[in-house]
Amino acid sequence: MTASTALQRAYFLLETLLIAPGIVSHELAHLLACRLTGVRVVEQPRFGVFTPHVTLAHERVESFPTDLCIAVAPLPVNTALGVAAFAAATALTAPWSWPCYWLGICFALTAFPSRGDTETLTDTAGRLSGGSRLVGYALAVPVRGFTKLPGSAGVAGFVWIYVLLAGGRLGLVGL
Repeated sequence: MTASTALQRAYFLLETLLIAPGIVSHELAHLLACRLTGVRVVEQPRFGVFTPHVTLAHERVESFPTDLCIAVAPLPVNTALGVAAFAAATALTAPWSWPCYWLGICFALTAFPSRGDTETLTDTAGRLSGGSRLVGYALAVPVRGFTKLPGSAGVAGFVWIYVLLAGGRLGLVGL
């Protein structure tokens, strides 16, 4: 193993340990969306602590609404968890609030879909008919385009921390 590879593995291990609750909730949101939409899960989430890749394998999805639901499931789930964690943090005093702030940060950082999460969106949108196809593309293209931008989910996650923290301070249960 080269020094560069060892350094990368150490970085991914540290990142995984620091934001593990958010990573787990992100993948469980995909799993929940699969279960709610009737999509069979082929393999439970696999967490690689030395790589940036976490996967949930499910059967091929042909329906655009189902595909979109599964792809963006972490956004509402992690948003709700983040707001709840920040609300709890603002209701507590230090040091009891610190774990709640950490959880809120973990959930916010991992709320956005990844490049892999949106990989099939434009394909399933293209299978729609007539005017539905235009609506499908109007939803799929920006979501897919966002996830293809390097670092987009991470940058958005940092912005989302402040949005959710404000929601938690206002006592909102969800946005």
